[in-house]
Amino acid sequence: MRKIKLAPGILTIQLLVLFSYSSIAILTLLSLFFEHLGGSPRQIGFLMGLFSLAAFLSRPFGGWLLSKYNPQKVMIAGLILLLVVTALYPLIRELNWLVVFIRIFHGLGFSVFILAALLITIVLVREEERAYALGVVSTGFMLPLLIVPFLGEEIIHTFGYFLFFLMAVFLAAIPLVFSFFAKIDIPRLSDDSQAKRMGFLRLLRQKKVYVIYLLTLVFEIGLSSSLAFVPLLAHGGSSMRAGYFYTLLALVAVFMRVVGGSQLRSWGSAKLLPPAFCFIAGGGVLTSLSSNNFLLGLSGIVWGIGVGILYPHLSAIVVEGIPSREKGKVLSLFASSVDLGFALGPIAFGWMYQSLGIRPAFIIVSVFIFISSVFLILGGRSALFNARRDSQAEE
Repeated sequence: MRKIKLAPGILTIQLLVLFSYSSIAILTLLSLFFEHLGGSPRQIGFLMGLFSLAAFLSRPFGGWLLSKYNPQKVMIAGLILLLVVTALYPLIRELNWLVVFIRIFHGLGFSVFILAALLITIVLVREEERAYALGVVSTGFMLPLLIVPFLGEEIIHTFGYFLFFLMAVFLAAIPLVFSFFAKIDIPRLSDDSQAKRMGFLRLLRQKKVYVIYLLTLVFEIGLSSSLAFVPLLAHGGSSMRAGYFYTLLALVAVFMRVVGGSQLRSWGSAKLLPPAFCFIAGGGVLTSLSSNNFLLGLSGIVWGIGVGILYPHLSAIVVEGIPSREKGKVLSLFASSVDLGFALGPIAFGWMYQSLGIRPAFIIVSVFIFISSVFLILGGRSALFNARRDSQAEE
């Protein structure tokens, strides 16, 4: 057992991520709105995935901003763009180019904000504390799911979509206001002449980096598919509510990251990756079998165990042993794999849903997650399991 204290500023970043993602979390129910406007499963999948596709394509721009400007200022700029774009959602009346424009710039704003927030987190902590710190910050992605989707469903059923979007705008305004009062002391990055000569392609050719990139892609494809289409699965059964899935997934994931990260000696080790992917695959199978709220909630618990482990571990392992001035580039590559997975997941799932049905689509995604993760972990085991040892040797 161990006990780790958080570095100053980590909780501030965690709150900013939490407040910001609350607005994103309520918009996970957009699939219901797009269906209400007459969208097909393929159109819904495309529009849901377009947000993350835009975030993926904007990563080089975000990396350029962070190389030129103070990351805290970049973070605030991202929050401003998020608020402006979220305020455009109430203007949507049909599935046209306005929706495409909104989804693209919404993804751009969130990409810039998150990349800056994660970079600040990394430079604030020591390497051995990184998995825990990233786990705590990433609870900001999970905590809103405890209640926000439930709240969104109730607003839609009781008041309609206009008030639903106003709530999203209100939630997007909170982190921007908070950021004006938040003070974070960001240390200077140490100079490293070797780091200056390394580009994205050279970093991506490192086995550990590209294996983590692909594992993250597999993980996020599965997660994005569940987050985007569980509302439609639940909508198909009159007594089922997607909120049970989101709430229990988030609750378990937060417990794993906070308690596991502070107490377990094995936390941060690549040895936890194989069982975590098994839980993700198993959660997808259970989701496909869900016919009532109990089973849907149970599938959220199984998902939550895998989600609670994977994000902080993958993000921490990928930067181990990387020179300080290259961590931002590697983090950008990692974040781009998250975005690409969240973009491809709903798009591919939408096609499978329309062709085969929603429950078989969940089965296919689960099989894909299991087989792909086994193949990648076995193929990259030398790089993954020696990452921490190599990092300590370099230090």
